[in-house]
Amino acid sequence: MRPYPVSFCTTIALLTIAATAVASAQVKTEPVPPLLRSKPPAIEPTMPPAHPFHDARYGVSFTVPAAWDVTRKDAEVSTFNLDARTIAHTTQLRAVASIDFNPHPNSTFSGALFYFSVTPHVTPAECSAQATAQAPRTASTAEIGGLPFTHGYDEHGGICTESRDEIYTTPRNNACYRFDAVINTFCGGDVSGVQDITPHELDAVRHRMQKILDSVHFDTN
Repeated sequence: MRPYPVSFCTTIALLTIAATAVASAQVKTEPVPPLLRSKPPAIEPTMPPAHPFHDARYGVSFTVPAAWDVTRKDAEVSTFNLDARTIAHTTQLRAVASIDFNPHPNSTFSGALFYFSVTPHVTPAECSAQATAQAPRTASTAEIGGLPFTHGYDEHGGICTESRDEIYTTPRNNACYRFDAVINTFCGGDVSGVQDITPHELDAVRHRMQKILDSVHFDTN
């Protein structure tokens, strides 16, 4: 068999390259919808700066982290009775600190709140029950500011877990001192273009809450 001339082989190669280029040009790249585009990593803000909170009436202090707001009034940044579902009707909200930015913008994270409240004139058993009133009613003991606290949790939601409340209670001065560390998320990440919050991201938010708990100090009587 006679070999093809070099010029003929070169022509075939060029035609093949041209056909491939035309086919590639005909493939259109669809733009990514805005809701499905990944958001850039959150820049850790520093304002307002970290500062102390002190409740002189009940002798409780803690440090409000940088880029968190704190208020003594419910409904400004929170809905206390919806987030802390096991409080008594006599429970008094003393302060709520809320994160002022989203550390995980590509996730379904929607907020974190740290509540301090007091229920006057309750028994130690009634105080402990606030931490374990909701199923699964499991409880452990945690030390906060040198005092033993009953630790339980409550979570709720429709399609997914939309809120989890880590509850800490202790009887003190004929009252029930209580801290709630609430993490809120939303369902439908696939629809909104973000991913469900990961266990690692949840742990990172819990670590932020734990730093507030670690800063709690009780005035000496």
